[in-house]
Amino acid sequence: MELSVLDVLLFIVATIITIWFYFQNSYRYWDKRQVPYLKPVFPYGNSTTLLQKDSLPAGEVYNWYNELKNKGHQFGGVWSFSRPVFVVLDPEYIKDILTKDFHHFVNREIYCNEKHDPLGTNLFNIEEQSWKLLRQKLTPTFTSGKMKMMFKSIVDCSDNMIKFLEKKSDADEDIDIREVLASFTSDVIGNVAFGVESNSFDDSKNDIRKYGKEIFETFDLLLLLRIAAQRICPNISKKLGIKSMPDRMIEFFSNLVKTTMEYRTKNNITRPDFLQLLIDMHQEGETSEKYVNFDQIVANTLLFFIAGFDTSSTTMTFTLYELARCPDIQEKTRQEIQKVLSKHENKLTYEALQEMTYLQQVVDEAMRIWPPLITLGRICTRDYRLRDSDIVIEKGTPVVISTLGLGRDPRYYADPEKFDPERFSSEEKNKRHPYIHIPFGEGPRNCIGLRFGLMQSKIGIIRILTNFRIHISTKTKMPLTVDPSIFLLKSNETLYLKAEKM
Repeated sequence: MELSVLDVLLFIVATIITIWFYFQNSYRYWDKRQVPYLKPVFPYGNSTTLLQKDSLPAGEVYNWYNELKNKGHQFGGVWSFSRPVFVVLDPEYIKDILTKDFHHFVNREIYCNEKHDPLGTNLFNIEEQSWKLLRQKLTPTFTSGKMKMMFKSIVDCSDNMIKFLEKKSDADEDIDIREVLASFTSDVIGNVAFGVESNSFDDSKNDIRKYGKEIFETFDLLLLLRIAAQRICPNISKKLGIKSMPDRMIEFFSNLVKTTMEYRTKNNITRPDFLQLLIDMHQEGETSEKYVNFDQIVANTLLFFIAGFDTSSTTMTFTLYELARCPDIQEKTRQEIQKVLSKHENKLTYEALQEMTYLQQVVDEAMRIWPPLITLGRICTRDYRLRDSDIVIEKGTPVVISTLGLGRDPRYYADPEKFDPERFSSEEKNKRHPYIHIPFGEGPRNCIGLRFGLMQSKIGIIRILTNFRIHISTKTKMPLTVDPSIFLLKSNETLYLKAEKM
């Protein structure tokens, strides 16, 4: 039977009306539960656009935080399209969700398809049933002893960065500092995660740097469509087998790990890196509690690359930006570094790094204003009654926290736009709620690699400050603003610096 044009039009209209009624029913969700909420708009809810780079873009969560704060709320409801989302502002509630009542919020608000996409399933996105066991296996790879083992490799990787900056300084050229630091972290992660020695400053065909750019910088319509599907209908996406990353990227890193493992085993080679730790666990055999299979090695080595590459380069970028804007603080930081190094025969060692307390304050203050992970997301895994209230967060509800909102909230930080490392002196930190500054998350599911990330970031900053004085280039468009489309921090503007040799 052939359909007429009228039949088709009627079908389309009926479908739109059905969808509209579905959304309108969803948009009564928070009102029925007597939760304060922001008014949604069909069909986006409180979202701004469909094709974003992440499931819950940070700019949206930051805006939700500020709107609810301005209305005097400590929490509130919003909608990501038709999906209700719970936004938490109060640090005591944040503490409950991330730590005290963590067992209700084990899963992250990140798409995971363990059945159809094992190579895309890692410690960051893996869900409740498998997370705890994998976390227990991987935790020993990030101890102080393991960090110390990798320390020299990171310092060695910074040599190429310094040589590159020296050339730029001699030529009085502008420096795209984010690109420089991304190249440095690419070399570090390639070295300690994949056992690949590279020089991203000279080799334009460096594959690891290329894929780093592809993950974080390349516009990929197909990827955005996949993320949109995961965002609007995650359960259907799982059934359809939609993966979180492009096949070509997974294939590249899988082959890299496989080749490296085979080479080391055949030639009886060991290295002081993250991949070696995983290889050792793999060789324990399936009966061992430490055993990880090949897919887990690839997935978590790739996670190590993604997390270590972007968060560390971002932390360094914005720390150097603030130091370039504040030459007096830059000089004070440099003086501490030089003083500590003089006690260690002018050698940058793991022990020397631990003594640089003002440098830690500088990095903390930079991450307050520019947190590398600007949104934390969890999924409620079982119904949860909010403390001192009758409000129940239902199983399956996404819960989001804006670290960017917390760090720039004038209720907690006077003159929040001002860069002032003294806010993170021991005395000042003790005056504040500890869950106001959580750039790496908090609780059992905080960032497992936070010590590695901070170590890598501080090494890069130290190497630059001991060799150069840095200034903001006139080429930089000020002030810097945040790209709202991703949960990992990135500025809309390119940050150019000038480096003056010491």
